[in-house]
Amino acid sequence: MSDTELPPAAQPDLFPEQEDEVVATREPLTARRVAIVGVRLVAGVVGLGVATVTIAASVLLPLPTVSSTPPSTLVTPVPTAQQQVCPGAVLRLADDTGQGATTSSALGVPTTSSASSSGSVTRTPLQQSDASTGGTAAAPVVISTPPNAADPAEVILLSGAQSQQVNEGDFVGLAAATCSAVSADSWLVGGSTAVGRTTLLTLSNPTEVPATVDLELFGENGAITAPGTSGIVVPASGQRVLSLAGFAPDVVSPVVHVTSTGGQVTAELQQSTVRGLEPGGLDIVGATVAPATDVVIPGLRVDDLASVQTLLVGGASFADLQTVLRLYAPGEGTVSTTISVIPEDGVGTGTSFPYEFDAGRVAEVPITDLESGNYTVRIVADTPTLAAVRVSNAAPAANADTPAATDFAWLTAAVPLTSTAQLTVATGPSPLLHIANPTTAAVSMTLTAAGGEGTIVELPAGASTSLPVEGGETYTLSGYDTLYAAVSLAGDGMIARYSAQPSGAGSDPIRVYR
Repeated sequence: MSDTELPPAAQPDLFPEQEDEVVATREPLTARRVAIVGVRLVAGVVGLGVATVTIAASVLLPLPTVSSTPPSTLVTPVPTAQQQVCPGAVLRLADDTGQGATTSSALGVPTTSSASSSGSVTRTPLQQSDASTGGTAAAPVVISTPPNAADPAEVILLSGAQSQQVNEGDFVGLAAATCSAVSADSWLVGGSTAVGRTTLLTLSNPTEVPATVDLELFGENGAITAPGTSGIVVPASGQRVLSLAGFAPDVVSPVVHVTSTGGQVTAELQQSTVRGLEPGGLDIVGATVAPATDVVIPGLRVDDLASVQTLLVGGASFADLQTVLRLYAPGEGTVSTTISVIPEDGVGTGTSFPYEFDAGRVAEVPITDLESGNYTVRIVADTPTLAAVRVSNAAPAANADTPAATDFAWLTAAVPLTSTAQLTVATGPSPLLHIANPTTAAVSMTLTAAGGEGTIVELPAGASTSLPVEGGETYTLSGYDTLYAAVSLAGDGMIARYSAQPSGAGSDPIRVYR
């Protein structure tokens, strides 16, 4: 045994046995103790009663309401000028000799018309351009009109349009476009980079700061990944011109999504077609409406149908003379649509049919068996969808040595007009104003030429019509809840068309809380 060990009897019992119970000592019950216990029971019952009454009162009795009005100020933002951008001249790559294949240049100068409800319009060309048109009459033009200083909330109506008839080498046709407001997000549906088709993307920045633009490209095989589609810098008061084939060669059915940060831009496609050695037309394609489940395209103008059908038998190179509807829906899955082609004023044979396509891929639907006439195309889809229609025009050959003249136009979806709007008619052959009312209520609208008397136009529910208008003139549309409108121009072997734009906004007062 070591010196530190204890004998067994001296070691502490770490696990005492449990049999030994502790016996509590009970005090004897006295009269005083009974009284104390009774008082404690009564106090507990009274306390419980008070708590119960307090809880009930908090639930059943109304609480006092304390309110205060936060200080605020009614502020009217500084009114700014209404501003739109007209695309500028039709452009081409290379020159007559084929030199400078990557350099764009202008093909003449467009005719631009504009007007404002205030009577004052300023025109300013952009100062820089990849096409070397900066500061000239061929550059994109910014049209603007000042606000009403006496009434900043007044909506000043501004509109403009341009047209250009080109007959230079491989470039023959009529192009027309509306002047449009800048945007940070726009979609372009049209164009082609297949053999014999050249499509340029133009980005115009009228603001005072550079814009950084990103592109998303889609085609018949889905999304297109290409270098150089992000971080494209468009200088202040400048235009960039980019060949779409540089990003997406041999794409029959491109769709382009344009987003910008910093300055905002307007975006257009310019397509030209050459079939063999013969020019096949040209067009400027403006931005269409954002994806929607109800898309309306007024102004499908079918002229000289016999001449187009004669050319269609000429082989694959002429296949894109066929009227076609281009569709695209972002995302995945199957998109179900109903496509309706409605003759204006009930004249002609329309059609309506269901159609399904895959989201994420561009689809094209031929629209056949149309008689000569004017139509509205409507697409109702179960998924937000983009749409545009390509239509062609042809003039028969004058003799065996002269080819038939052909041209085409891309018809973008129209923005719904929900208040008084103004549109300017571009100069060109046989201009028509197309009006569509896809709603379930009849419309009685007023069409007023600048400085003239108004004309009442009655339009039944679901109907559309067209009216002859004057090139270069400006018209006001009023007296409706919802309407869609477009302007078309057409002649022998020439066709162009653009959608009407909604009005700008005034400077309404805003309440600012402090």
